[in-house]
Amino acid sequence: MRNPLQTVLDFAVARSREAEVLFKTWAPEVEDTETQALLAELVAAERGRTEMLSRMSPEELIGAADEIPQMADLLVDVKAPRRVTLEAAVELAIRRKGVTTALYERVAELGGEACSFFRAMADEDRRAVRALGAVAERLAARR
Repeated sequence: MRNPLQTVLDFAVARSREAEVLFKTWAPEVEDTETQALLAELVAAERGRTEMLSRMSPEELIGAADEIPQMADLLVDVKAPRRVTLEAAVELAIRRKGVTTALYERVAELGGEACSFFRAMADEDRRAVRALGAVAERLAARR
């Protein structure tokens, strides 16, 4: 039987890689330098996350808990349409960050060695959602 915490780690790595590709794809399409800088920052953050998550073991996630709580309800894949506008890409990124924030918070509650890392990632995702929300507002104002 596959370790459920390894499934969580694999999911987190996959979402981080997808986010990096999404932000990298749209960075050249954006005209304003503020949004370009944000996307470049998000690309670097996702690359760093992928590296850290790839090196992590399930044992680092679990603290003193006797049993591993179910997390399958948090492994939600927010699918991207084939062709997407910048506005839709930003909304997609916001929805995906919401999913990963909830997952990282739940993993942090396990109290393992990686607890502070997952709390920090959840906080980063909340900041990214706010920043991406501001981008969405700027794009909507241009219409």
